[in-house]
Amino acid sequence: MKVPEKEILEGDILKIIFVLGWPTMVLQILQVAYNMADTFWLGRWSSGEKAQSAVAAMQISWPVIFVMISIGAGFGVAAISLISQYTGAGKVEKASHATGQLIIIAILLALTLSAAGILLTPYLLNVMSLESRVEVYSIQYMRIIFLGLPFVFLSYMFMAVFRAFGSPLIPMYVNGFGVIVNIALDPVLINGYFGFPSLGVYGAAIATIISRALTTAISLYIVHRGVAGLKVYLRHLKPSLFYVKKIFHIGSPAALGQFSSALGFFALMTIISTLPNSTVPIAAYGVGDRIIEFGFIIIMGLDMGMATIVGHSLGAGKFSRAKEAFRTAVKLSFVLLAIMTVIIAAFGEELVAFFIPRSPEVIKEGGRFLLIFGLGIPFFGVFSAVEGLYQGAGRTFPILVMDISRLWLFRVLMVYLLGIALSMGTTGVWIGMALSNVLAAGVAMYYYFKGDWKHRVIEEE
Repeated sequence: MKVPEKEILEGDILKIIFVLGWPTMVLQILQVAYNMADTFWLGRWSSGEKAQSAVAAMQISWPVIFVMISIGAGFGVAAISLISQYTGAGKVEKASHATGQLIIIAILLALTLSAAGILLTPYLLNVMSLESRVEVYSIQYMRIIFLGLPFVFLSYMFMAVFRAFGSPLIPMYVNGFGVIVNIALDPVLINGYFGFPSLGVYGAAIATIISRALTTAISLYIVHRGVAGLKVYLRHLKPSLFYVKKIFHIGSPAALGQFSSALGFFALMTIISTLPNSTVPIAAYGVGDRIIEFGFIIIMGLDMGMATIVGHSLGAGKFSRAKEAFRTAVKLSFVLLAIMTVIIAAFGEELVAFFIPRSPEVIKEGGRFLLIFGLGIPFFGVFSAVEGLYQGAGRTFPILVMDISRLWLFRVLMVYLLGIALSMGTTGVWIGMALSNVLAAGVAMYYYFKGDWKHRVIEEE
């Protein structure tokens, strides 16, 4: 299941990017299908108004949930950097030890944040000006997700570990199984089929946690048995100051960057919630966001394949190969996202209507969102590729700066100025979001040319 090291370090760049990336693309197709299944079944759960509130509640919930998940996601960057570079340098025992330490850190962080999330949920939502039904649904959804946060953390962590090691098929199979379980449970638990009660947003959250628990259990079995060549023993779980310091050194800036991004999305949703009849733009953004995720499938695969090549290449001292991998990925990303922009601009309202057919206001607003925001999407491909480059290199401070710039310096500021201060409403919000991706791409390219990514994180050992 592991791609041969010789292929990663010497094979055709474009081919290896796809070999390493296509399992991520398949998994993302399934993940997007799951997100769309949630939206699809909640959009048909009940009457138009009730369904609209349920879809809006899920869109409101995820930025808040991601504030907590972002910390674990940041340490997933440490997994990509350390394990790919240790493997590229031929130090598999060190890769196993780092994996063991990442597991312990993920569990401790998740338990702490799970308790905090359950307690703070109502207070976090009070910041927004939500309709009462949307707020109730959001609390229901978020508390179940926070209860299962350890499974969510570990699931993300194992995906990063297996990809970094050069075994992208494992997370595809394991998480693909979890997504299929989730999709199968959605109609049963949300709408109440086969004798089950109709649980609505509760059902969507419960289905998510059940699937994450299954994928975590399977992943633990794989690393314990050493199926992929990466085997974690009990000795690897004993806290090691050396690895913990290195993981926090790499992971903390990335976690802070992810955390700031999550807060940025939370702030964005807060701004949108102050608009007149806010449930409509929130639901429109929620459905539109799900549609756009389809375009990011290939891009995420390209970036993941590129980041793995960068990590292995830097670990082996092949700096020119890392540079070539980035240039190939960034060109492809821009072109493919430009094609997607044309498609969603042409068929925006039809795509939105598929998911929430009984809400004409949401359909119209969702079509406008896709048309305006779509213009900035190709530039996000540039931004994402540079972040992937720095993830593979393990240089996470520039990622922190890029994340803060994109969400706070550009997006939140411009959305507020255009949408609220200049009274442009949703048009100003969508324009501000599109412009933020263009400006963020400029910041990202500055860091590419600066060249900090050329220095590997295992150098000092």
